[in-house]
Amino acid sequence: MTSSSITRRPLATLLATLLASSLATAVGCERGAAPQAATTTAPPSESPAPAGPSVSATAPAATPPAPQPPVAQAADLAAQSAPATAPAGSDEPVDAQPPVRLDPPVMDFGIIPPSVEREGVVKLINTSSKELEILTVQPSCKCTTLGDDLSGKKIPPGGFVELKAAMKAQSAPGTKRAEIKVLIDGYTQVLNVQLRNEVSLPVRVSPAYLNVVKGQPMTGRTVIESIDKQPFKVCAVGGKRPNLVGFNPDTDAPRNQYLLEWNFERDFEPGKAPRYWIIETDRADCPLVDLFVRHESTMPLPKLKLTDYRHTFGRIEQGVNPEFTVEISDLPAEERIITAASDSSAAKVELLGTETEGNITKVKLKVIPNADTLGITYIPFKLYSTAKQQEIYVWGQIVPKGHTGCFGR
Repeated sequence: MTSSSITRRPLATLLATLLASSLATAVGCERGAAPQAATTTAPPSESPAPAGPSVSATAPAATPPAPQPPVAQAADLAAQSAPATAPAGSDEPVDAQPPVRLDPPVMDFGIIPPSVEREGVVKLINTSSKELEILTVQPSCKCTTLGDDLSGKKIPPGGFVELKAAMKAQSAPGTKRAEIKVLIDGYTQVLNVQLRNEVSLPVRVSPAYLNVVKGQPMTGRTVIESIDKQPFKVCAVGGKRPNLVGFNPDTDAPRNQYLLEWNFERDFEPGKAPRYWIIETDRADCPLVDLFVRHESTMPLPKLKLTDYRHTFGRIEQGVNPEFTVEISDLPAEERIITAASDSSAAKVELLGTETEGNITKVKLKVIPNADTLGITYIPFKLYSTAKQQEIYVWGQIVPKGHTGCFGR
């Protein structure tokens, strides 16, 4: 079958279905959410019974058919298991998966730092005896970008083409999944290329969040471990002495893994929580590790389309004014970001400027801590556009000049 066989109405319908499916699964690009694979299930075969002579009520019972010889049985079995094909000369595509094998089966980027982009390659191997043509390739998530345009690329029998893609890690620790959808000429079902990564700091927490919404357990345990297996100290959690199971920080040597016991009523203020619960360590490359707290009081109320809600300036010394960026998608051309303001008594947030890249508006901001501010600091502020305002939090830790190791508050 050539590409012209489905370039009329069937191709337009397939492309529309593919793009609609991609948009539907794009919401799965949030942290920890896996997009649902868009597949088409072939309906069961319903072949009408062959017409035959009518049988009267007084006719003798039909004689069971004689058993088929082994050769005939094998032929029937082969016919039932053969892949669906369109009749000769038909313009209709086959309602089946294309004969393509993926190598590797999943594009796995492994453990990567927050907000880092990694590239990968997967081979699309033609396992059939006929040449296949790629009609279109579409990522399901804005976090994924494609390399070469493979539209119109032909895969020879037994040969392959390389699909190159880059996946940008989210800023928050956790697992991220995405898909790339490939439509092959002559086949209605989309080939799904799976992508995944795990975002983690040098010190990893598992699970990467506390789920303490109403109806969920208010106590639990979390693993804290170093990826490189080097021992480290857990100095404080939420600014308090950590409750580590089976470990006494006064007498026991540092380990590379700890079990943290938490209790929402004991560890947080009544009825509310910070969006991130901060773990402090003595590692210079990872002094702060954040646990997302999923609670009614921490759910964002989106007014602007932020690409991310995790914003931090990390650990800084007194006297430093760190800068950070907030990204907004699909900001209307007539709408502008005009200012930022904070009611915090610990620090101010100042708007430095904006720049646009495609459909993303990057808002550059600066934190100006008060001279006496020390320790873990949460700074709520509002970002104002000409039409809306969005409440955002930025957090970090401020220590005295020259301080290293644990600070503990």
